[in-house]
Amino acid sequence: MTGAWDSIKLLGAVSDGGETFFLTCAENFNSNTTIRLLDALQTEFGEKICVVLDNASYFTANAVQEFVEGTPIELCYLPRGSPELNPAEECWRQLDQELGNRLFETLDDLRDAALCALNRIKVPDVFTYLCP
Repeated sequence: MTGAWDSIKLLGAVSDGGETFFLTCAENFNSNTTIRLLDALQTEFGEKICVVLDNASYFTANAVQEFVEGTPIELCYLPRGSPELNPAEECWRQLDQELGNRLFETLDDLRDAALCALNRIKVPDVFTYLCP
């Protein structure tokens, strides 16, 4: 026994039109994961996108900055320590409310329940966060 916990890793996005996008990740978040997310967002929402991110190191890494150079991707960063400005945090709060205090027999059961719950969350209005 290594003491390590199995886990499910997800990155999420909320569009200005109220659409959500969730990306499952097999590895811990790093710059490669962020680049994969940005690429997936372009595929989902179009080549020219503006992405508002928090200041996590995997979002601000040099490799991420180099990836967006010369592309129509614009990155904007929220002030540090301001999760209340991030509409994706509301999605995570709702997910936690739906899945919290439940026992899942396997990680696959949890993954299935989480992915189903993500389809039921009430998507927050992005503009109430960014333009209060």
